[in-house]
Amino acid sequence: MRPDQRIVTPQRIELVRLGAVGAASIQGSAKDRWTALIRRGALFLLLVALPTVSCAIYFFAIAAPRYESEVKFVVRSPATSAANQLGGLVQGTSVLRSSDDAYIVQEYILSRDAMNSLIDSAGLMDAFERPEADFLWRYPPLVFQPTAERLYKHYLKFVSVDYDHSTGVATLKVQAFRPDDARTIAEALVQRSEALINSLNQRSGADAIASALDEVKTAERRAHEALDAVTDFRNRMKTIDPSQSSLATFNTIASLSLATAEANATLTDVEKETPGGPQVAALKHKIDALQQQIGVERLKLAGSSDSLAPQVAEYEGLVLN
Repeated sequence: MRPDQRIVTPQRIELVRLGAVGAASIQGSAKDRWTALIRRGALFLLLVALPTVSCAIYFFAIAAPRYESEVKFVVRSPATSAANQLGGLVQGTSVLRSSDDAYIVQEYILSRDAMNSLIDSAGLMDAFERPEADFLWRYPPLVFQPTAERLYKHYLKFVSVDYDHSTGVATLKVQAFRPDDARTIAEALVQRSEALINSLNQRSGADAIASALDEVKTAERRAHEALDAVTDFRNRMKTIDPSQSSLATFNTIASLSLATAEANATLTDVEKETPGGPQVAALKHKIDALQQQIGVERLKLAGSSDSLAPQVAEYEGLVLN
Protein backbone atom coordinates (compact mmCIF):
# COMPACT_ATOMS: atom_id res chain seq x y z
CA MET A 1 0.00 0.00 0.00
CA ARG A 2 1.32 3.34 -0.97
CA PRO A 3 1.65 6.09 1.63
CA ASP A 4 -0.73 8.40 -0.19
CA GLN A 5 -3.61 5.86 -0.23
CA ARG A 6 -6.46 5.99 2.44
CA ILE A 7 -8.76 3.24 3.78
CA VAL A 8 -12.53 3.94 3.72
CA THR A 9 -14.60 2.05 6.34
CA PRO A 10 -18.38 1.73 5.59
CA GLN A 11 -20.83 2.73 8.43
CA ARG A 12 -24.47 1.61 8.96
CA ILE A 13 -27.15 4.29 9.40
CA GLU A 14 -30.62 3.30 10.67
CA LEU A 15 -33.60 5.52 9.87
CA VAL A 16 -36.46 5.62 12.46
CA ARG A 17 -39.90 7.00 11.66
CA LEU A 18 -41.31 9.68 14.00
CA GLY A 19 -44.57 8.76 15.62
CA ALA A 20 -46.08 8.09 19.07
CA VAL A 21 -42.70 7.85 20.78
CA GLY A 22 -41.73 11.39 19.81
CA ALA A 23 -45.05 12.80 20.97
CA ALA A 24 -44.76 11.01 24.31
CA SER A 25 -41.30 12.42 24.90
CA ILE A 26 -42.52 15.93 24.13
CA GLN A 27 -45.44 15.55 26.57
CA GLY A 28 -43.06 14.17 29.25
CA SER A 29 -40.77 17.17 29.02
CA ALA A 30 -43.71 19.57 29.36
CA LYS A 31 -44.93 17.70 32.41
CA ASP A 32 -41.45 17.91 33.99
CA ARG A 33 -41.41 21.68 33.45
CA TRP A 34 -44.77 22.06 35.18
CA THR A 35 -43.57 19.88 38.07
CA ALA A 36 -40.44 22.02 38.49
CA LEU A 37 -42.54 25.20 38.45
CA ILE A 38 -44.87 23.78 41.08
CA ARG A 39 -41.94 22.80 43.28
CA ARG A 40 -40.39 26.24 42.97
CA GLY A 41 -43.67 27.84 43.85
CA ALA A 42 -44.06 25.57 46.87
CA LEU A 43 -40.56 26.40 48.05
CA PHE A 44 -41.24 30.12 47.62
CA LEU A 45 -44.46 29.84 49.59
CA LEU A 46 -42.81 27.75 52.29
CA LEU A 47 -39.57 29.71 52.70
CA VAL A 48 -40.61 33.29 51.81
CA ALA A 49 -44.31 33.94 51.65
CA LEU A 50 -45.45 31.90 54.65
CA PRO A 51 -42.79 33.25 57.11
CA THR A 52 -43.46 36.81 55.91
CA VAL A 53 -47.19 36.48 56.32
CA SER A 54 -46.76 34.79 59.72
CA CYS A 55 -44.47 37.54 60.97
CA ALA A 56 -46.82 40.20 59.67
CA ILE A 57 -49.78 38.58 61.41
CA TYR A 58 -47.83 38.23 64.65
CA PHE A 59 -46.36 41.73 64.78
CA PHE A 60 -49.46 43.57 63.57
CA ALA A 61 -52.22 41.49 65.16
CA ILE A 62 -50.85 39.36 68.02
CA ALA A 63 -47.63 40.83 69.47
CA ALA A 64 -48.17 42.76 72.69
CA PRO A 65 -46.35 46.08 73.14
CA ARG A 66 -43.36 46.00 75.52
CA TYR A 67 -42.12 48.98 77.46
CA GLU A 68 -38.46 49.53 78.26
CA SER A 69 -37.01 51.34 81.24
CA GLU A 70 -33.38 52.47 80.87
CA VAL A 71 -31.08 53.45 83.73
CA LYS A 72 -27.53 54.78 83.39
CA PHE A 73 -25.29 54.69 86.45
CA VAL A 74 -21.64 54.96 87.41
CA VAL A 75 -19.94 52.76 90.00
CA ARG A 76 -17.47 54.68 92.15
CA SER A 77 -14.88 53.41 94.60
CA PRO A 78 -15.03 54.44 98.28
CA ALA A 79 -14.10 58.05 99.05
CA THR A 80 -10.37 58.48 99.40
CA SER A 81 -8.03 61.32 100.15
CA ALA A 82 -6.71 63.61 97.47
CA ALA A 83 -3.29 62.00 97.70
CA ASN A 84 -4.74 58.55 97.14
CA GLN A 85 -6.78 59.83 94.22
CA LEU A 86 -3.69 61.39 92.67
CA GLY A 87 -1.76 58.15 93.16
CA GLY A 88 -4.63 56.24 91.62
CA LEU A 89 -4.59 58.50 88.57
CA VAL A 90 -0.87 57.95 88.17
CA GLN A 91 -0.96 54.19 88.71
CA GLY A 92 -4.42 53.48 87.34
CA THR A 93 -5.56 51.66 90.51
CA SER A 94 -8.74 53.70 91.05
CA VAL A 95 -9.91 53.11 87.50
CA LEU A 96 -9.24 49.41 87.81
CA ARG A 97 -11.13 49.21 91.09
CA SER A 98 -14.14 51.03 89.62
CA SER A 99 -14.04 48.74 86.58
CA ASP A 100 -13.98 45.68 88.79
CA ASP A 101 -16.97 46.94 90.79
CA ALA A 102 -18.87 47.74 87.58
CA TYR A 103 -18.31 44.23 86.25
CA ILE A 104 -19.42 42.82 89.60
CA VAL A 105 -22.67 44.80 89.32
CA GLN A 106 -23.14 43.61 85.74
CA GLU A 107 -22.72 39.97 86.70
CA TYR A 108 -25.02 40.37 89.69
CA ILE A 109 -27.84 41.93 87.66
CA LEU A 110 -27.71 39.00 85.22
CA SER A 111 -27.51 36.40 87.99
CA ARG A 112 -30.10 34.05 89.45
CA ASP A 113 -29.74 35.72 92.85
CA ALA A 114 -30.93 39.03 91.43
CA MET A 115 -33.84 37.26 89.70
CA ASN A 116 -34.86 35.51 92.91
CA SER A 117 -34.71 38.77 94.86
CA LEU A 118 -37.01 40.38 92.28
CA ILE A 119 -39.45 37.47 92.61
CA ASP A 120 -39.62 37.97 96.36
CA SER A 121 -39.94 41.74 96.50
CA ALA A 122 -40.47 43.35 93.06
CA GLY A 123 -43.28 41.21 91.62
CA LEU A 124 -41.25 39.73 88.78
CA MET A 125 -43.63 36.80 88.23
CA ASP A 126 -46.63 39.12 88.07
CA ALA A 127 -44.83 41.17 85.43
CA PHE A 128 -44.21 38.06 83.33
CA GLU A 129 -47.81 36.82 83.70
CA ARG A 130 -49.65 40.01 82.73
CA PRO A 131 -52.79 39.44 80.61
CA GLU A 132 -51.45 41.95 78.09
CA ALA A 133 -48.59 39.57 77.19
CA ASP A 134 -48.84 37.52 73.99
CA PHE A 135 -48.43 33.76 73.96
CA LEU A 136 -44.78 33.85 72.83
CA TRP A 137 -43.55 36.15 75.61
CA ARG A 138 -45.79 35.13 78.48
CA TYR A 139 -44.43 32.91 81.23
CA PRO A 140 -44.93 30.02 81.70
CA PRO A 141 -44.80 28.99 78.02
CA LEU A 142 -47.69 27.17 76.43
CA VAL A 143 -46.14 23.80 75.66
CA PHE A 144 -43.40 23.63 78.34
CA GLN A 145 -43.53 23.10 82.05
CA PRO A 146 -42.28 26.02 84.18
CA THR A 147 -38.83 25.33 85.60
CA ALA A 148 -36.18 27.45 87.30
CA GLU A 149 -33.89 27.23 84.27
CA ARG A 150 -36.63 28.31 81.83
CA LEU A 151 -37.53 31.15 84.17
CA TYR A 152 -33.93 32.32 84.22
CA LYS A 153 -33.66 32.23 80.43
CA HIS A 154 -36.94 34.15 80.23
CA TYR A 155 -35.52 36.71 82.69
CA LEU A 156 -32.47 37.29 80.46
CA LYS A 157 -34.81 38.16 77.57
CA PHE A 158 -36.23 41.10 79.52
CA VAL A 159 -33.14 42.36 81.39
CA SER A 160 -29.82 43.46 79.89
CA VAL A 161 -26.91 45.54 81.15
CA ASP A 162 -23.92 46.92 79.29
CA TYR A 163 -20.78 48.57 80.66
CA ASP A 164 -18.77 51.08 78.64
CA HIS A 165 -15.17 50.83 79.85
CA SER A 166 -14.11 54.04 78.09
CA THR A 167 -16.69 56.25 79.88
CA GLY A 168 -17.29 54.14 82.98
CA VAL A 169 -21.08 54.33 82.48
CA ALA A 170 -23.24 51.22 82.85
CA THR A 171 -26.61 51.03 81.09
CA LEU A 172 -29.41 48.87 82.47
CA LYS A 173 -32.42 48.09 80.27
CA VAL A 174 -35.55 46.36 81.57
CA GLN A 175 -38.55 45.43 79.43
CA ALA A 176 -42.06 44.63 80.62
CA PHE A 177 -45.62 44.63 79.36
CA ARG A 178 -46.48 47.58 81.60
CA PRO A 179 -44.34 50.71 82.04
CA ASP A 180 -44.74 50.60 85.82
CA ASP A 181 -43.41 47.04 85.93
CA ALA A 182 -40.32 47.98 83.91
CA ARG A 183 -39.60 50.98 86.14
CA THR A 184 -40.15 49.01 89.36
CA ILE A 185 -37.84 46.19 88.31
CA ALA A 186 -35.14 48.63 87.14
CA GLU A 187 -35.25 50.59 90.40
CA ALA A 188 -35.11 47.38 92.43
CA LEU A 189 -32.06 46.15 90.50
CA VAL A 190 -30.25 49.47 91.01
CA GLN A 191 -31.01 49.44 94.74
CA ARG A 192 -29.82 45.86 95.19
CA SER A 193 -26.68 46.54 93.16
CA GLU A 194 -25.92 49.57 95.31
CA ALA A 195 -26.41 47.50 98.46
CA LEU A 196 -24.08 44.83 97.08
CA ILE A 197 -21.30 47.33 96.30
CA ASN A 198 -21.70 49.00 99.69
CA SER A 199 -21.41 45.66 101.47
CA LEU A 200 -18.28 44.82 99.46
CA ASN A 201 -16.79 48.22 100.29
CA GLN A 202 -17.59 47.81 103.96
CA ARG A 203 -15.96 44.41 103.99
CA SER A 204 -12.93 45.80 102.16
CA GLY A 205 -12.72 48.69 104.65
CA ALA A 206 -13.00 46.34 107.61
CA ASP A 207 -10.23 44.17 106.17
CA ALA A 208 -8.05 47.24 105.64
CA ILE A 209 -8.64 48.43 109.22
CA ALA A 210 -7.87 44.98 110.61
CA SER A 211 -4.68 44.83 108.57
CA ALA A 212 -3.69 48.31 109.75
CA LEU A 213 -4.30 47.35 113.38
CA ASP A 214 -2.13 44.28 112.93
CA GLU A 215 0.61 46.47 111.49
CA VAL A 216 0.31 48.87 114.41
CA LYS A 217 0.59 46.03 116.91
CA THR A 218 3.61 44.66 115.09
CA ALA A 219 5.23 48.09 115.04
CA GLU A 220 4.55 48.58 118.76
CA ARG A 221 6.06 45.20 119.57
CA ARG A 222 9.15 45.94 117.52
CA ALA A 223 9.47 49.37 119.12
CA HIS A 224 9.37 47.88 122.64
CA GLU A 225 11.91 45.26 121.63
CA ALA A 226 14.20 47.96 120.25
CA LEU A 227 13.89 50.03 123.43
CA ASP A 228 14.66 47.00 125.57
CA ALA A 229 17.72 46.30 123.43
CA VAL A 230 18.95 49.89 123.91
CA THR A 231 18.45 49.61 127.67
CA ASP A 232 20.33 46.31 127.81
CA PHE A 233 23.18 47.86 125.83
CA ARG A 234 23.44 50.82 128.19
CA ASN A 235 23.47 48.55 131.23
CA ARG A 236 26.07 46.27 129.67
CA MET A 237 28.38 49.07 128.50
CA LYS A 238 27.68 51.31 131.51
CA THR A 239 27.16 54.33 129.29
CA ILE A 240 24.17 56.30 128.16
CA ASP A 241 25.35 57.31 124.71
CA PRO A 242 28.65 56.02 123.26
CA SER A 243 28.59 58.75 120.64
CA GLN A 244 28.70 61.40 123.39
CA SER A 245 31.57 59.49 125.05
CA SER A 246 33.44 59.41 121.77
CA LEU A 247 32.85 63.14 121.37
CA ALA A 248 34.37 63.73 124.83
CA THR A 249 37.35 61.59 123.85
CA PHE A 250 37.80 63.62 120.67
CA ASN A 251 37.79 66.81 122.72
CA THR A 252 40.39 65.32 125.09
CA ILE A 253 42.64 64.33 122.18
CA ALA A 254 42.28 67.81 120.72
CA SER A 255 43.25 69.41 124.06
CA LEU A 256 46.24 67.09 124.45
CA SER A 257 47.35 67.79 120.88
CA LEU A 258 47.16 71.54 121.56
CA ALA A 259 49.18 71.17 124.75
CA THR A 260 51.77 69.08 122.88
CA ALA A 261 52.09 71.75 120.21
CA GLU A 262 52.53 74.46 122.84
CA ALA A 263 55.18 72.38 124.67
CA ASN A 264 57.07 71.79 121.42
CA ALA A 265 57.05 75.50 120.70
CA THR A 266 58.30 76.30 124.21
CA LEU A 267 61.02 73.61 123.87
CA THR A 268 62.21 75.16 120.62
CA ASP A 269 62.50 78.60 122.22
CA VAL A 270 64.29 77.28 125.31
CA GLU A 271 66.79 75.29 123.24
CA LYS A 272 67.62 78.44 121.30
CA GLU A 273 68.20 80.52 124.43
CA THR A 274 69.70 77.93 126.86
CA PRO A 275 70.43 74.65 125.10
CA GLY A 276 71.73 72.92 128.16
CA GLY A 277 69.29 74.38 130.66
CA PRO A 278 67.24 72.24 133.07
CA GLN A 279 63.93 73.24 131.39
CA VAL A 280 64.82 71.33 128.24
CA ALA A 281 64.67 67.92 129.88
CA ALA A 282 61.45 68.79 131.72
CA LEU A 283 59.76 69.92 128.51
CA LYS A 284 60.82 66.75 126.71
CA HIS A 285 59.33 64.59 129.49
CA LYS A 286 56.13 66.60 129.31
CA ILE A 287 55.90 66.18 125.55
CA ASP A 288 56.44 62.41 125.83
CA ALA A 289 53.73 62.16 128.50
CA LEU A 290 51.31 64.13 126.36
CA GLN A 291 51.94 61.91 123.32
CA GLN A 292 51.46 58.76 125.37
CA GLN A 293 48.17 60.08 126.69
CA ILE A 294 47.07 60.90 123.14
CA GLY A 295 47.84 57.30 122.17
CA VAL A 296 45.79 56.02 125.10
CA GLU A 297 42.83 58.21 124.15
CA ARG A 298 43.00 57.07 120.54
CA LEU A 299 42.90 53.46 121.67
CA LYS A 300 39.67 54.29 123.46
CA LEU A 301 38.16 55.34 120.14
CA ALA A 302 39.32 52.48 117.91
CA GLY A 303 41.80 49.68 117.68
CA SER A 304 40.54 47.17 120.27
CA SER A 305 37.41 45.23 121.22
CA ASP A 306 36.83 47.60 124.15
CA SER A 307 37.08 50.74 122.03
CA LEU A 308 34.15 53.08 121.35
CA ALA A 309 33.95 52.44 117.59
CA PRO A 310 32.10 49.06 117.75
CA GLN A 311 30.02 50.36 120.64
CA VAL A 312 28.94 53.39 118.62
CA ALA A 313 28.08 51.18 115.61
CA GLU A 314 26.00 48.81 117.76
CA TYR A 315 24.29 51.69 119.55
CA GLU A 316 23.41 53.50 116.28
CA GLY A 317 21.92 50.27 114.90
CA LEU A 318 19.78 49.88 118.02
CA VAL A 319 18.64 53.51 117.78
CA LEU A 320 17.81 53.05 114.10
CA ASN A 321 15.61 50.06 114.92
